[in-house]
Amino acid sequence: MGDKVHMRGVGASNGVAIGPAFVVSRTDVTVPDVADPLAAFRRAAIEVKGDLDTLGQTATQAGKPAAAAILGAQALIAEDPMLDDAVAQALDAGAGLQQAIEAAGGELSAMLAAMPDEYLAARSADVLEVADRILRRLAGVDAGALDALTKASIVVAPALTAAETANLDPDLVLGFVTEEGGATSHVAVIARSLGMPAVVGIGELHEAIPPGATIGIDGGSGEVVVDPDAETLAELDRRRKQLEQSRTAAARFKGQRVVFGGRPMSVAANVGGPDDVTRAHDAAADGVGLYRTEFLFLDRSEPPSEEEQVARYTEALEAFADPVVVRTFDIGGDKPAPYLTVPDEANPFLGVRGVRIYGMSGEIIRTQLRALLRASVNGDLWIMVPMIATIRDILEVKTLLDDLRRNLEGAGIAVGNPKLGVMIEVPSAALIAAGLAPHVDFFSIGTNDLTQYTMAADRMNGRLIQYSDAAHPAVLRLCHLAAQAARVASISVSVCGEAAADPILAVLFAAMGIDKLSVAPPSVDLVKSYLATVDADGAGRLLTTALGAHDAETVRAVVGEALGSPT
Repeated sequence: MGDKVHMRGVGASNGVAIGPAFVVSRTDVTVPDVADPLAAFRRAAIEVKGDLDTLGQTATQAGKPAAAAILGAQALIAEDPMLDDAVAQALDAGAGLQQAIEAAGGELSAMLAAMPDEYLAARSADVLEVADRILRRLAGVDAGALDALTKASIVVAPALTAAETANLDPDLVLGFVTEEGGATSHVAVIARSLGMPAVVGIGELHEAIPPGATIGIDGGSGEVVVDPDAETLAELDRRRKQLEQSRTAAARFKGQRVVFGGRPMSVAANVGGPDDVTRAHDAAADGVGLYRTEFLFLDRSEPPSEEEQVARYTEALEAFADPVVVRTFDIGGDKPAPYLTVPDEANPFLGVRGVRIYGMSGEIIRTQLRALLRASVNGDLWIMVPMIATIRDILEVKTLLDDLRRNLEGAGIAVGNPKLGVMIEVPSAALIAAGLAPHVDFFSIGTNDLTQYTMAADRMNGRLIQYSDAAHPAVLRLCHLAAQAARVASISVSVCGEAAADPILAVLFAAMGIDKLSVAPPSVDLVKSYLATVDADGAGRLLTTALGAHDAETVRAVVGEALGSPT
């Protein structure tokens, strides 16, 4: 494409937009000295909670559940005792009010950022947003950066808060481009819920995009073009029309079962928050392929009770006749929850997380497994264990699950017969998949972590984006190993990472023999359309080519051209 400035970031929400850039600038705040800084902080925190509650209610009334959920979580943070304690401790240590709030927000944000699950790590931004909002309240500075938006534009910013994006006028926003954030950032979540394109993770935006400049963005490929020429405009328009046609065609697959090469394929939905079960049901997904239970354990001073968990899991099971795959809690890092003591670690992503924390979690994992066993009488429940790296890892969980089953049955409590499986997200698990398979009922490949660990590149670091593509042959070969082992053992194998919704990768995964893809609810119909309309024999030949390629760019170019998909 012939263009003036051509950048690439993370495609966070699919779609194509062309329009003027509305560049958001931030004003620094200075909090004045006060006689009683702690009291001033607490008053401001209460006011900010009220603001966020109001914004959340407005988002709910406007039919924006994703935005409302984020704002609701932030309202809880504003009154979280951990934030209050951190500010009080900083003040006692001699910090000024502004310094204390900034330090407390940074400390708690870093704590969340160290958590292994990307959705939870993205919550670190919530803490910073709430702290900034409190500072602006104390300084008397308006927090609304989009108030000056008066004509349809593409919003360009270092980062955008949930409050800024939650109740924007969709008629005035064509798309988003930000320097910070990943595929699970607030901008990404809200943009996807509104059907707007978004590209994140592009550094030095302010130097490259002047206010009012015409820009084109592709939220699928992650491309941003400044002052596009006629040829580039025509290409972007072609992509836009192709995507519209794909979405229209995909609507006919809603609620339909699809096959690939004569094999039934399931397209399930990922669940990561309290409202996602409803979204998955409304999308007519083939069950739940990944129920992230971490949201049940956060923003509270004690873990969820057994009864609360039984009710939550039962809600999902009763919503679907298809399997509901529940992942046992995947938290770790530096003090991820006040009731769970974890040693400080230099690298939490390679530390005590997932299954590795269960031995020191006391009764917490036992309570969760008991709840899952009890809830399993209400539907087709599959239990999935994260961060499996060795056969011993899963055998220990299997022994614990069997013991808990016997105890419950001995007490006269009804239990079901849930399947037990593992996440293939550590390269060692893929390499020993043939040894793991006889001990479990299914595999689920977590491409987000598998890519991160295979390429030794933090997926939240925008500067390492070139190492974060699951289309890299090294990652595909590990997925293929797991799929082959599952087929030999006659067990199910799925993909539950973000890559499952990528048209190029979805087809390659199906060609490997993978029988289920789990995606965000809005992507269910699109993925079904990919699988139902592609030639399976041709896809098999493409898989052979992809596995023998040298890099992700080659895979995307070759497979994309064959499928007629944008690369």
